[in-house]
This record gives sequence, C-alpha cells and structure tokens, in this order.
Amino acid sequence: MREETIKIEGMMCGHCQMSVEKAIRAVKGVQEVRVSLGTKQAEVSYDPGITDPVEIKSAVIKAGYKIVD
Repeated sequence: MREETIKIEGMMCGHCQMSVEKAIRAVKGVQEVRVSLGTKQAEVSYDPGITDPVEIKSAVIKAGYKIVD
C-alpha cells in the first residue's frame, strides 16, 4: 500500500467533499480515502500495482475539481 496526499481546489461545501471522495473511491485499487474540506486535501491509500497518483488525480479532475501541485 502507498499513501498520497492530494491538494484540491474548488471544494466549497460538504457536497463537494463527498463528490471528491466518491470519485476517488471509484478508482480501482484505491483502498481508503479521507477528504478534508478544512485542509482542502485528500489522503489516499492505494495499491500501486493497480493504480497510481496520476489516475487518482484524473478522477478528481473529471469530477470537476482542480489539483494544486
């Protein structure tokens, strides 16, 4: 398992937080997701043999949010 912290721009409310969490959970290989509206970031545990940070970030972008590098 690997951990990745992703900074996200555009989350304004609890619904946004849930949308981001749902999008990340849908990525095959993701084991655990914790999205914080306060810090505007997601902490993701994933199997590197199945997925990678690029794929996870792509899911966030497709959900309508921006990634802060």
